[in-house]
Amino acid sequence: MGGLTQKQLVIGLAVVAALLAAIIGLLVWQNASGVPAPTSNAGAVADTSGGDTSGQMPPANTGSSAGGEFDPATAPTVPAEETCESYVNRYYELCQEGDYATAYTMLPTATQAYYGDAAGFEQTLTGYAISGFSVQPQVEGDGQISVVGIQQAQGMDFPYTWVFVQGENGEWLVKAREMGGMQ
Repeated sequence: MGGLTQKQLVIGLAVVAALLAAIIGLLVWQNASGVPAPTSNAGAVADTSGGDTSGQMPPANTGSSAGGEFDPATAPTVPAEETCESYVNRYYELCQEGDYATAYTMLPTATQAYYGDAAGFEQTLTGYAISGFSVQPQVEGDGQISVVGIQQAQGMDFPYTWVFVQGENGEWLVKAREMGGMQ
């Protein structure tokens, strides 16, 4: 077998260029359509699932609270002994442990409606093959608290911003959970 001919080399370079163009086009499309790009894996938790995650779709922009009206009367409440940050941390711990029924009740009511029920929520999350999570410190401002929780799945990070508002009795209510890490 001899070396590559000039024609084979040119064809190979053309294929590589086409693949790069396709990847760049996809990234531009995601940014133009408002789909958040995954963040870096800095500080990612090691994959503890032990399963093969190849061929699975990463978490999509699901669980958004944007589609529903916030109703303080039906919003989940942060227990008095918890901070909003520890509430989000507990949510991700429950998901890691497979206690999807309890984690589901911690979501904003509009997000719960999106999933339909705890079984639909569990089916969605198990399909993501979540391998870890991290929670950033809470940030207070404009009468609300926001906490960014990042779930790791299939080698990428997916940030969700949780928004909490204070209820009439001083308790913190879960107002929204949106995909994206802006605070």
